[in-house]
Amino acid sequence: MRKPQNFTLLVLIGIVLDHASKFLVFTKLAPGQFVVVADNWLEIRPEKNFGVAFSMFRNHPSFILIVSLIALALITLLYIRVWRTAHPLLVCSLGLLLVGAIGNLIDRLVFGFVRDFIDFVHPLPIVEHWAVFNVADICITVGVFLFLITEIFFKDPAHAKPTPAVEVTPAAPASAPPASTSSSSGNTP
Repeated sequence: MRKPQNFTLLVLIGIVLDHASKFLVFTKLAPGQFVVVADNWLEIRPEKNFGVAFSMFRNHPSFILIVSLIALALITLLYIRVWRTAHPLLVCSLGLLLVGAIGNLIDRLVFGFVRDFIDFVHPLPIVEHWAVFNVADICITVGVFLFLITEIFFKDPAHAKPTPAVEVTPAAPASAPPASTSSSSGNTP
């Protein structure tokens, strides 16, 4: 996974899957139509999301666009910095994060909204109805999870900050006390 061509392939395949699934759902289902995948649990329904997760910031598209571009740049810079030495799981997580960021950014630039379609119907504890999402969102979620797992369990000790070493200087060799010399003033001890 560390090779740039493998990383690029992962990102390209992820973006293609994201946009192919969005295209399929949005061309086959009209607004308001849905397909039941698992009764009372999972449905496929086209939804336009003008915000981010849970439709937050829907009235601030410029802010969302700027944050998306910054996230894209930071993920790319992190990959460029660590791809040679990072754990393969970390590199994979960065690829998945890029898939999500690019997939949803393309939607925002082309349509002005993100195309979501995966809907968990069954209420979940605390949050009740989960947000409608897409393949890019799944990639972001899995990417964050893998990133955390890597940082917690697979952190390379060679890249950890070294503990400052206490510098020990060798003691100067003991020398004999200077021999007493007689002074020309005639004062002798």
